[in-house]
Amino acid sequence: MAVSLNNVTKKYGDRTVLSGLNLTFGDGKINCVLGPSGSGKTTILHVLAGLTDYEGKVERPEKISYIFQDSRLIPHLTVWENVEYVLLDVKKEDRAPLIKKLLELTEIYDRRNDKPVSLSGGMARRVAMARAYAYPSELLLMDEPFSALDLGLKLRQMEVYNGLFREFPRTSVFVTHDIDEALLFADTVTVLKKSGGISDEFTLEAPREGRDLFSAYFTGLKSRLYGLLK
Repeated sequence: MAVSLNNVTKKYGDRTVLSGLNLTFGDGKINCVLGPSGSGKTTILHVLAGLTDYEGKVERPEKISYIFQDSRLIPHLTVWENVEYVLLDVKKEDRAPLIKKLLELTEIYDRRNDKPVSLSGGMARRVAMARAYAYPSELLLMDEPFSALDLGLKLRQMEVYNGLFREFPRTSVFVTHDIDEALLFADTVTVLKKSGGISDEFTLEAPREGRDLFSAYFTGLKSRLYGLLK
């Protein structure tokens, strides 16, 4: 299903964050919205999720998963129960195989009986990813999913996500202010201006797995993006 914002305007009091924005996200792709703080990145996610009012028209599926900046796990539930929580409408005997597979893909199965308080930040994010994929959504939204992670952990989390995406593909939109994250992780990139609006849009030609940011192709893109965001 098409996912798009058509002539969308969003104001917070007297401040206009989005003004007549037109944006379409690739079906079945990982779409990145890149921009500085205050450019409306998270607002776009909130509009897509129906979490805020706006003017204009939005096309989106009914079922949506959302990975927030913080993991938002339910503290009194175990890892397994946190994932199971979004499957309460599914027969219990049908839940276990899916939960097991997701926890194995996110490499957190051995902590399935632990409570969130005992998990590291990276582990909690993997549980949040598993939970988002457990829910039978057609659209996945991610708000700075790799922020505050060191480079090694960030790359590992991207590998985990790519494994999930291969097994359970769905249209995804993630926002970031980090150029390397955009180039490593996205299929398409939309660059927002500080004052709102779009300054650039492009599709990444290289496969997501095994990208070399030091290649001529990516160093050229990085230079282009630095110029836009400077």
